[in-house]
Amino acid sequence: MADLRIGIIGFGKMGMLHGGIVNGLEGSTLAAVAEPSDLVARALKTLKPDVRVYSDYREMLKKEDLDAAYIATPVFQHVDMGIACVEHGVSTFVEKPLSTTASEARRLVDALERRSVPNMVAWMMRYLPTFRRAKSLLESGVLGKVIQFQVTMYVSQLFRKGKGWRYDKKKSGGGLIMGPCSHALDLVTWYFGEAAFVNARQNNFYSGETEDFLHVIFEMKSGVTGWLDSSWSVRGHRLVETRFDVHGTDGTLIVTDDIVKVFLEKEAAGLSRGWTIERIPELFEGVPIDIGGGQYTRENIEFLRCVREGRSPENNVRAAWKVHRLIDAIYASAADRGAPKEPDAFGGER
Repeated sequence: MADLRIGIIGFGKMGMLHGGIVNGLEGSTLAAVAEPSDLVARALKTLKPDVRVYSDYREMLKKEDLDAAYIATPVFQHVDMGIACVEHGVSTFVEKPLSTTASEARRLVDALERRSVPNMVAWMMRYLPTFRRAKSLLESGVLGKVIQFQVTMYVSQLFRKGKGWRYDKKKSGGGLIMGPCSHALDLVTWYFGEAAFVNARQNNFYSGETEDFLHVIFEMKSGVTGWLDSSWSVRGHRLVETRFDVHGTDGTLIVTDDIVKVFLEKEAAGLSRGWTIERIPELFEGVPIDIGGGQYTRENIEFLRCVREGRSPENNVRAAWKVHRLIDAIYASAADRGAPKEPDAFGGER
């Protein structure tokens, strides 16, 4: 079977990461890159002379016979680039977050309804072993009826006004919420479904126009309630640290980046009554190449498999659009001093 020919739009940190992975996996080849920086383009031509380099992604899509393209550019460029890929019939992988707003993201949803191609949004935390294990435990029903959840996500990242497009609301769509916290919000929707209402408060102490601290209260359509507290401006968290506590009628689940703990009132699904603890070494899943973490390789393997099979994974553009409806509702609630907002009221109906 011929290798899948891959193009990458934007060869910064994430573009390089995905390029290294797809070029190292069996069955895929990095064929072309679109990168406007002359410095990066010259370096790439020197290191990988077999990869064709373009300054304009539109020219790359027009001239190259690509099976898939990865979009790893600033957020405000994602949707237009995604639409161009779809219109050329090229399977489309978009780095998170998908867009600056749900309404903007819907343009790509509409394009995919006009011409369907395999598509994926890079919610990589779904591919971390602990959070994957939590998903399987929730689906197994061992907790009984889920009642309530609590989420925390903290990192020591920002203690003065940030510089660059990530801290420019017009280009990034926001701050903490659009950055690391969007992963936690994706996990909330993956685990518990869509939210009916949210109440949110935020604090922009360091960044000014973008948020540094966030607290959200959720009422899910399923009746489950929960809350999330997050900041990228708290000390003592060198790396992003995420924790979910989930409480059900028959037990409790605690999951972090490193550990899964389950307390059950009775034996179920092969788990004993009381506490069961599973750590990263026990949940280890080998990958053929590791650049930046096995989760990135797993998401790439799944996307490339979907390209070959002509389908999209769960974390597709439409699912990401729903996360953006939630994000828009959170921003609206925070702007209205915590008034309840419905995610379904944002980004149009679909």
